[in-house]
Amino acid sequence: MPTPTPITATTAAPVAAETEGGIYFELGSDALRAEASEVLAKVADAARTQTGKVVLISGFHDASSDADKNAEFAKSRALAVRHTLEGNGVAPDHLVIDKPIVMTAGADAREARRVELRLR
Repeated sequence: MPTPTPITATTAAPVAAETEGGIYFELGSDALRAEASEVLAKVADAARTQTGKVVLISGFHDASSDADKNAEFAKSRALAVRHTLEGNGVAPDHLVIDKPIVMTAGADAREARRVELRLR
C-alpha cells in the first residue's frame, strides 16, 4: 500500500472520536483515560471494516511554557492512541500520525490536551 498523503481537516471524514470531541488527556500525562476505550473501539471497528481507509491521528498542544516539550507530549499522546488502535486489530499501515498541532491563544486549555481521529 502506498504511503498515505497528509490530509487536512477539511478533506477528512470525522469518526466517532471527532464526534465526541476527541480523546482528552490529563495535564502532564500521555496515559489514556478510561473513557477513551469505547471511542477507540468504535474507531478500530470502523477502520477494520472500511478497507482502503486510513486513520489520521492528530495530537494537539498549546504554546505555553516549553514548546518542544509540549510538542513531544502531543506526539506521545498520539502514539498511545496509535498503539491502542493497533492492539484492537488496526493494521499499522492504516494509521498515520500527523505532526503536532499548536492551539492558538484563547482556546480552552483542555482542547490542547487532546488527540483527534479522522478516517479517510
